[in-house]
Amino acid sequence: MACAESPDADRIYINGEIVTLDDKDSVASALAIKDGKITAVGTSEEISALAGVRTETIDLNGKALLPGFIAVHEHPAISAVFRNFVDMSGFRHRTAAEAWQQLESAIAAAPQGEWIYAMGLDPVLLEGLQLPDRNSLDQMAPHNPVFILAQSMHTAWVNSAALAAMDIDEQTPDPGEGSYYGRDKNGRLNGTLVEKQALEPFLAKHKNPFKVTNAYTGVLTDLRNAGYTSVASLGFNMPAWLARWASLESLQPRIRQFFYYRGDNLNKLSGSPEQDGEFFHVRGAKFWFDGSPYSGSMVVEQPYLDSHLAEELGIVHGSHGEPVISAEQLRNQFQELNKRGWQIATHVQGDRAAQEYVQILQQVYESLPETQRQEFVARRHRLEHGLLLRKEMLPAFARLGISPSFHINHIYYYGDALNTALLGPERTQRTLPVKSAFELGMHPTLHSDSPMFPAEPFSLMQTAITRRSRAGTAIGEAEALTPSQALRTITINAAWQLGMEEEIGSLEVGKRADLVILDRNPLSTPAENWREIRVLETRVAGRR
Repeated sequence: MACAESPDADRIYINGEIVTLDDKDSVASALAIKDGKITAVGTSEEISALAGVRTETIDLNGKALLPGFIAVHEHPAISAVFRNFVDMSGFRHRTAAEAWQQLESAIAAAPQGEWIYAMGLDPVLLEGLQLPDRNSLDQMAPHNPVFILAQSMHTAWVNSAALAAMDIDEQTPDPGEGSYYGRDKNGRLNGTLVEKQALEPFLAKHKNPFKVTNAYTGVLTDLRNAGYTSVASLGFNMPAWLARWASLESLQPRIRQFFYYRGDNLNKLSGSPEQDGEFFHVRGAKFWFDGSPYSGSMVVEQPYLDSHLAEELGIVHGSHGEPVISAEQLRNQFQELNKRGWQIATHVQGDRAAQEYVQILQQVYESLPETQRQEFVARRHRLEHGLLLRKEMLPAFARLGISPSFHINHIYYYGDALNTALLGPERTQRTLPVKSAFELGMHPTLHSDSPMFPAEPFSLMQTAITRRSRAGTAIGEAEALTPSQALRTITINAAWQLGMEEEIGSLEVGKRADLVILDRNPLSTPAENWREIRVLETRVAGRR
């Protein structure tokens, strides 16, 4: 039995399957907690001996107890904003007609002149969906500004009333940095907005922090209910007071929060990484180097396929995508923030973007004195999403200490579209090299990028193990993970990426008692059934 010096326990769990995810993949039957930390792991007989008169004893009756899950790349503040949007997504609606009816009902109920915000439109998830344009939205809502955000969150569609409300017309220049306003062949604005510099002014009309406070706690509650005990907000774009309020000791639900500020909000970063209590951590900065595979802004070596879906998504024939930020800008920002001790997470989807990104990192590394190069590696800078990150590129990233976090459910939700209409079989079959990253010791993780995809940990892990799309197509089976590896991507590896592996991520003596109780043990459940696993209870520092 592993045991701390003090034998007294506030709570013990016995007769369970305790999946510790320690270095030996140990499985125990019991665990003890005192003052929010794990004090012993062992057999039920050993742990029962630690019970005192005030110890609470929980009989798991064979249920599984695992480390709390860590959502290493999500957007809870954006999810909070979207809670007030009309949901047109394929996660809620079965047909395109249902989605449009939802929007029409919202327009009919709104007073004249009131903004209508909707999200989730996606021709991949809603088969047969025809994307809107300025004219169709004008017909639908002649008296209300309308803004519809794509499921990818990289494209939106607006009507004439929305453009006029924002003082955008045919003479308005594109905002740049890979962002632009779509136009027809005559140069007239067609109502399409692409990438964040074009989207942000419209979203700012809705983004009142006082309106989203309750919604924010609702998002955290959803994460807790899914088994998450920690969440990292990548590109946090709400006031810091909201995050600090949400991390108050007295607030429920209790969840650890880690923040990466947007690259254009770096003035909010102090001189070095900061922590305010146990539940609030500012880790660093988030940059976008390229964009989305579904807006044509992912930067690729070979062009997107010429297909009906690509045309529907507005992807220009022969497009290779365009960087969101120049290599020089990213290199300069990287140098400055690395010098100040911050960790940097960078959105990189395309293969050409990944190649240019590693070259930038190598230049920053080589510009440092020999005495500072190990510090660069120790920062554990991150690569986010990595759809077309090639496994041959991984050793160069590994030498620089870069750790990837993979957007694995591209396979599940979009794998067939990538395979047949956007990238083709050769590129699709080599997407998301998670296993190769494991073999190089890079501590890879998985994430949902919610609200793009639902924050469902077992969906992530099932996809990583089976490498199957929703239609059952096998995609990149050579990169399939073992069940143990899959569990590590959202526990101890995620803790490592956040620099917290000594505190959370596994069930070991001395670590925080962040844990989740499940209705069954994933390790004895067929991988194709992992989405059926249910979370029964989540605790952070031993507390509900």
